[in-house]
Amino acid sequence: MSRRQRPGTRRYTLVDDLTRDAAIEAVLQRMQAGDSFTAATRAAAAQLEVAETTVRGWVNRSGRRPRRNERDVAALEAELALARELNRALARTHGVVIEGLSLR
Repeated sequence: MSRRQRPGTRRYTLVDDLTRDAAIEAVLQRMQAGDSFTAATRAAAAQLEVAETTVRGWVNRSGRRPRRNERDVAALEAELALARELNRALARTHGVVIEGLSLR
């Protein structure tokens, strides 16, 4: 059994500055292509065999992580509200009863 598979053991990998910077750039590119921050950091971490939290920390400390502003969040919330209303209308029109569906 490898060290990585044994519970309770940690494996630390030293990563040089050039590799760290390349990982940050890769995460940012994947996010720009549509991946979530979590998916992008997970992919980079797997390639380097380091913890996801390590890559997340690198990107956050770089100050280059894109953040949503209040206007973007408000627009997304409005789209979500519209989608919920359309789903409710479809369910009423077709008489569909979906258990566990929250129709707020």
